[in-house]
Amino acid sequence: MNAMDIQLVKATLADGEQLLAMQKTCFAPHLRRYQDFETNPAMATIEMICTWIQNDHFYKIFWEETWVGAISIREEDQQGRFKLHIIHILPEFQGKGIGQRAIRLAESQFPHAQSWCLETLEDMPQNRHVYEKLGYHFTGQTEKVNERLTLVFYEKQGNLPV
Repeated sequence: MNAMDIQLVKATLADGEQLLAMQKTCFAPHLRRYQDFETNPAMATIEMICTWIQNDHFYKIFWEETWVGAISIREEDQQGRFKLHIIHILPEFQGKGIGQRAIRLAESQFPHAQSWCLETLEDMPQNRHVYEKLGYHFTGQTEKVNERLTLVFYEKQGNLPV
């Protein structure tokens, strides 16, 4: 697979229902496991998705012309701090490097970024490994959401090539 296989297409409000359905599919296993009904993206509503489409940089991820997921980038402040808010790849397309390539492509859309941040599940070493490969560093900060779930926080400076 090469980067040309991956395309990001700006999401529109017309994509809202499909984005929500895909997000629920991708995050439902985590919801069942962690019981985090307040923070899990599977609990999003159509109103939340539409707000993200309007206010964030929300992209559909295509791999070989098939819509396989989405990525949302949020501008955190006026000093060039961006957040990788949500990324999801449908289960049947996971493990192919699509997410990693999509993150690189999304970050490249913001060459003026001074720093990036994200949060992920503490006990998901495969996700943490991907983020570390992309230049993110664990900040040491954690947040216990409930007795089952702890989030860990990552950052990286600028758009450093990896």
